[in-house]
Amino acid sequence: MTTAYQAYQQDTVMAMPAEQLLLRIYDALLRRIEEARRAVNARDRGRAGIAISKSLEIVAALREALEPTTGAPCVPKLDQLYRTVSAWLVEANVQQAPQFLDSSRRVIGTLKEGWDAAVLSLR
Repeated sequence: MTTAYQAYQQDTVMAMPAEQLLLRIYDALLRRIEEARRAVNARDRGRAGIAISKSLEIVAALREALEPTTGAPCVPKLDQLYRTVSAWLVEANVQQAPQFLDSSRRVIGTLKEGWDAAVLSLR
């Protein structure tokens, strides 16, 4: 059963402009990666696995949202970046190695910075 607050949150997200939603998705991904890094450093494999799984789900959703039919030259490049980040996340989980999470965070952080600037220029 959906509470009134959950319905409000869902309505708020659905009414959000696409570019704002993308920024929120990147923020959520960066939070999950950081959560995974802290868990790996704490040697909490279970918590790290959960955070990495959530990160992988977000990256998969970002890849699915790409529209290759637009012909935009950035689409194949973004797809490759998302594939690389996914591979690093899997390696981070298998090896419990924070360097793969750090690399993922740098790539996603750079993408978010670019989108932040693009959204700011729309205002």
